Amino acid sequence: MPFTRLRYHIVMTTKYRHPWITADIERFLHPVLGRITAGIGGKLIRIGGIEDHVHMVSAYPPTLSVTQFVERLKVESTGALKRHRRDLWNFGWSTGYGCFTLDPRNLSDIIDYVKNQKIHHAEGDLRDAYECYDWDHT
Repeated sequence: MPFTRLRYHIVMTTKYRHPWITADIERFLHPVLGRITAGIGGKLIRIGGIEDHVHMVSAYPPTLSVTQFVERLKVESTGALKRHRRDLWNFGWSTGYGCFTLDPRNLSDIIDYVKNQKIHHAEGDLRDAYECYDWDHT
């Protein structure tokens, strides 16, 4: 089995940037994303976000491409949300996403950035590279 020590910062936005991720949904969604990641042999290191997007610092097996990993996150979490709350029948993720490889020397800075998403957004202290709003419009 291959050995890697790769860490990724993944950003997923809701479809049309709709503010679906309320505090109640967040309490359900974040653990679901952690279980999906663990279920494929990965590790969720930190998760954060606001109403229309999620940031994750994670590792996952080298047998999966970034696209395969993110697709599993999106498909499985969407199904879990729709089963959890019938009023979320229209929930969806945008087709795009952001994924950034992380330098171990900056890992703690990025973990803090992800952990404090609500504060960063409230204060306008955003890192443009990680907050790109033009991955797609769907």
